[in-house]
Amino acid sequence: MESINGDKIQKTLVTPGIGGQPTFSNGTKVSFHFVTRVVSSNTLIDDSYKWPKHMEIVLGKKFKLEVWETILKSMREGEISKFTVHKSLVASYPFISKTLRDAGRTSIPCASHCCTAQLQKNGTGYHELNDLLAEPSDLEFTIELLKIEDPGSFEKETWLLDESEKRSTIPELKEAGNEFYHKGKYKEAEEKYMLALGFLEQIMMKLKPHEKDWDELNKIKTPLLLNLAQCKLISKDYYQVIEHCTSILDDDPDNVKALFRRGKANISVWKMDEAREDLKHLSTLDPSMQVSVNRLLCQINEALKIKDDEDRQKLRGKLF
Repeated sequence: MESINGDKIQKTLVTPGIGGQPTFSNGTKVSFHFVTRVVSSNTLIDDSYKWPKHMEIVLGKKFKLEVWETILKSMREGEISKFTVHKSLVASYPFISKTLRDAGRTSIPCASHCCTAQLQKNGTGYHELNDLLAEPSDLEFTIELLKIEDPGSFEKETWLLDESEKRSTIPELKEAGNEFYHKGKYKEAEEKYMLALGFLEQIMMKLKPHEKDWDELNKIKTPLLLNLAQCKLISKDYYQVIEHCTSILDDDPDNVKALFRRGKANISVWKMDEAREDLKHLSTLDPSMQVSVNRLLCQINEALKIKDDEDRQKLRGKLF
């Protein structure tokens, strides 16, 4: 048995790893499985082998459970070891476990926020974690270190990107989305557009609306929203189309594509007055769209005529 961090961590080697001791510099990505038990009762808390994916953390990124970094740095690739950890080092474990479970038992961003006071007051939603909150205990972690990847040797997950990296990735995501769209892979295109929009929102929320930098980013956001709206139109998610197009039109009331797509979506959800308003406004902005506008207006008139006929038939049936 080996002592780490004074006597607060006791390590017992189960299966030796391979190679020499890694350097584990900041930015190293470590993939591992873990099983967590309460030492005093041997109660099983978590078992990542039963989860869809193993755990991954990037060292030096301020993961909420710092003791895991200490533990992992004592291991070699392929090694399995048991660690008995003093309760003073694992007080945050119930919060980490809850976050992992709520996220679908997959790896999570190290920067995720847990409201400690809120959880202590209302509980975690898991009785074994609530017990651990009420009576903190020493924990035993059985760790299998699966893989060690040096900084720069792996593609960063999106939550690891800094602002400049997000900015440079947005055009790449848009282009990838366009390629998927042209191949008819609309769901994959949606995912790319949504990820790019997520990056934009994260950057723009730090800026004052309508300042120069905000306006420049908003110009990038508009075509992404239009592309996403087109994908949603194809998948018949009409209310999402209306939402995305309205977001554009709030800043740019004369955006031709947004008016056209929102008009089509409004027809599909039987908002005929709103559709007519969008299409008539569109016809004043772009005469080249008149043929398409007239076709949709005829579609509205025909749909309303059919509905009126059906209503009259129903009324006639009630009267006679």
